[in-house]
Amino acid sequence: MVFENIFNPQYWAVVPFHFWSLVFFSFGCIVGSFLNVCIYRMPREGMSVISPPSHCPHCKYSIPFYLNVPLLTWLMLRGKCKNCGAPIKCQYFAVELLTGVTFLVCWLAFGHASPAVALIYCLFLAGLITATFIDFEHFIIPDEITIGGAVVGFILSFFVPQLHNTHHLGESIKASLIGIAVGWGIVRLVLELGKLLFGKYLLELDPESRVKFTEEAILLPPKRLILDQLYQRTTGWFAFQAARVELSDRCYTEIAVAVSRTKVILKTPTREELFNRADLLQFEVIYKHQMSPLETSKLVGVKLSNFRLLIDWVYSLLESLSRKAKTKILPGAHLIFTPEEAWFCPDDMMFESGDVFGRETDAINFHARLVETQFGLWRDVPVRLTPLKLKIGDAEFNPEAVSQMEVVTDRMTMPREAMGLGDVKFMAGIGAFLGWQGAVFSLMASSIIGSIVGIALILLRKHAWSSRMPYGPYIALAAVIWIFGGKKFFIALFQ
Repeated sequence: MVFENIFNPQYWAVVPFHFWSLVFFSFGCIVGSFLNVCIYRMPREGMSVISPPSHCPHCKYSIPFYLNVPLLTWLMLRGKCKNCGAPIKCQYFAVELLTGVTFLVCWLAFGHASPAVALIYCLFLAGLITATFIDFEHFIIPDEITIGGAVVGFILSFFVPQLHNTHHLGESIKASLIGIAVGWGIVRLVLELGKLLFGKYLLELDPESRVKFTEEAILLPPKRLILDQLYQRTTGWFAFQAARVELSDRCYTEIAVAVSRTKVILKTPTREELFNRADLLQFEVIYKHQMSPLETSKLVGVKLSNFRLLIDWVYSLLESLSRKAKTKILPGAHLIFTPEEAWFCPDDMMFESGDVFGRETDAINFHARLVETQFGLWRDVPVRLTPLKLKIGDAEFNPEAVSQMEVVTDRMTMPREAMGLGDVKFMAGIGAFLGWQGAVFSLMASSIIGSIVGIALILLRKHAWSSRMPYGPYIALAAVIWIFGGKKFFIALFQ
């Protein structure tokens, strides 16, 4: 009863509606500042979202309260640390602004009818924003958001039945529980079906590649990078954004790189350096994504006509649709350049064992020219490795007893999941807030959104067919569509 009185729309209407609009936007920006902390710290093991206080990740300068004002501080400091001048990612500003606008829209859409529902949707969408940014960068959604969201959604359904379009407590709790069950169940079914249909992929290596299996990881050898496939026809350069570049005497972070047959350009926000490639005996980079011909032309100083850009785009589109084998570089790959050639190491040359085997039935299969372990040596034998068994030819071993294994092979069939278990739990949390209809709609709409985005990235040469993609952001976007209009579409479609 007390809860209903606090959030009675008549009491809130005493204060002008758009005063609350300003309050919701301001409060949203403050929450967005906290979400930035969550986005950075939650996926990093051992870090608390409470302690230590906000600080510069470069110089560890503790940010005082008067330099921690959402939106304004970033603009006043022009996106740089007050102490060391290091750049602060525009993501911080974007998250604060996005959260502020989200809170404002929730109030405008639901504040008249129910301030409580508006606040609950603010909380829900704040969780979606956090999950989206974490999943884009780390391909995970923390349990604090997924399982925690399911628990919070169920509890709030107890206090605010209007969340599920009812005034009856029993119906609200029932709707939340069914939403959790349906959200979990349908995505779990999709996960298992995807595993059955797309649960393995071929990892191709250079001939005579030596792969090392340890107790903790699979270490891959570097693979030769065919730069002739990557030099753009319009500019003659291979240009990309890098998370890190290491030279013999210094290193850079968040930098643009352009490589031609004879030159290398490194460009930071404050300076640009041009090198003869022959003078750089070796430099290493952590790759993020390739730059478009237009971005490349601006970086290297080559003027391109719109006609040439159009022709290049059409040619790239036709090339993407062909079956011609191409060099594929995924975000996070470790690239090594020398004056004459280049090498790349997918995922920094290493698969952690936890990233390979998601279940006991997962297996790695390949034919090995040579296998070496502490138990002996085999030649020209099939190898099958699961979490429970290692089979080399006719011999079988407990994988835990084999401390290290080296093999010579040129390809391996690796296991993979269609989506992560985090997405299953994420959908359960969404079902707790939106009910079973919202969960079903979110799955349907997210598959359409994900397909459109994936195909567009492939056609734009920003992604490969076998590339790993975060699915959580598309589920989150579909849930947002449901809240702000998708519900009416769903009802009209199935009535």
